[in-house]
Amino acid sequence: MEHTIITLSRQFCTGGINIAQEVAKTLNIPCYDKELITMAAQKSGLTEEAIAASEKRHTGSLLYGLYTMGAELPLSDQVFIIQSQVIRQLAEKGPCMIVGRCADYVLREDPRVLSVFLHGGLEFRKQWGRKSGQLPREMTDRELESLIHKEDKRRSGYYNYYTEFRWGAAEHYDLCLNAELGAETCARLILEAAKG
Repeated sequence: MEHTIITLSRQFCTGGINIAQEVAKTLNIPCYDKELITMAAQKSGLTEEAIAASEKRHTGSLLYGLYTMGAELPLSDQVFIIQSQVIRQLAEKGPCMIVGRCADYVLREDPRVLSVFLHGGLEFRKQWGRKSGQLPREMTDRELESLIHKEDKRRSGYYNYYTEFRWGAAEHYDLCLNAELGAETCARLILEAAKG
């Protein structure tokens, strides 16, 4: 079966957005990443800044949950629901590539979806981050490692909070790739898997 919707989850500094854009370009389909923030803002009436900030945190405390019981949902939870609606609408429109935002989980029951997870070793990610300009060149190795671990922890926490899966656990994805294979190879493998 051919997969026409591709979701890409990734560790920080693996070049995931570049790979996603290359796959989308080859397939001539739209690629959604930060555009989801704009779409969620338009749908909700919230500012893009508020949406982006809410993605950086979630309300994981049981005490907080008990305290707010019966009250309006926290902003981060509202944003997750809105973004999930936007993701489903995009999938209904037709073929597309969606990066992050638990899209693999949101669309988990759609047979057209190919879910991909991209990972890489720490040394590779530090080098990629410096080379790509995603990370400041003047940071020490220790600072880079700390930043990479912090961002991975944030992504993992967000995913684990909003889904019943574990972020990066191979059994929850159709395809797991090591970014160290190279962007071109990863893109080619995703394209081959999408053909079914």
